[in-house]
Amino acid sequence: MEKSFRKLYNLIFKGSPQKRLQYDLQRSSFVSKAKLKEQEALYRLELKNYTNPFFIRNRPSSDYDVLRQVIFETEYETACTALELNFQAGEPITIIDAGANIGLTSRFFAERYPLSVIYSLEPEPQNFKMLLKNVENFGTIKPLQKALSAEQGKRFDIGKSMRDGADWAKTTQESTTGTIPGITLQELLNEGTGFFDLLKIDIEGAERFIFDSQVNQDFLDRTKVLVIEIHDEFNIRTPIYETLRKRGYSILEQGELTLGINTKLIHFVS
Repeated sequence: MEKSFRKLYNLIFKGSPQKRLQYDLQRSSFVSKAKLKEQEALYRLELKNYTNPFFIRNRPSSDYDVLRQVIFETEYETACTALELNFQAGEPITIIDAGANIGLTSRFFAERYPLSVIYSLEPEPQNFKMLLKNVENFGTIKPLQKALSAEQGKRFDIGKSMRDGADWAKTTQESTTGTIPGITLQELLNEGTGFFDLLKIDIEGAERFIFDSQVNQDFLDRTKVLVIEIHDEFNIRTPIYETLRKRGYSILEQGELTLGINTKLIHFVS
């Protein structure tokens, strides 16, 4: 039955991704109201259990796919469980959202942890513009149009898209004339409390530079929970796992995400 419905669904909306998105929003049990701002080609969404609206771009943007994964499917739930088993309710926490896209993951964490401080990094200009719309009512979120860098003083340009070329797959390229400043994890540690309670990294393959064996990785000793999407196109999963284990991390795989628990700082039973 499900297979037949999917075939019919694809047939009806073939060649019309905008109508498909409209249909998906109308039938979603999570969406209370969806209003299309046609001139801007974006939707203003009111979601159940959320006070402030969300904004996503119309198709062919991949924004709805991110919304579905992060908000509807709560893909960061296990990471939240690890935090909540080790923190008192209402305790302030520091979160890094590196590769924040349009700010939906930062919103998810901010709504769940209203006393948190969230550094939300997104280098791509159009994504960052959407991020600002999504986080404008959240003073705990600090938006930074910067690229996560392995070394201080580096600059970057936006490179080619990875995989399916979606908005969530924009890469960065180091360039001496780059328009986007880089920021290291050590610099972020210096700005905050000296610890990351949760470090989320989804930077489209650039994690290979952050975890390069020649780069200082002392930030791992000051990170309690790490959530990273490892891009296997670069054959870096094994060395990243080796690095984490040497630093005392337990590793869990959760779909596309890898969860690292720093057993020197935190306890977690799955």
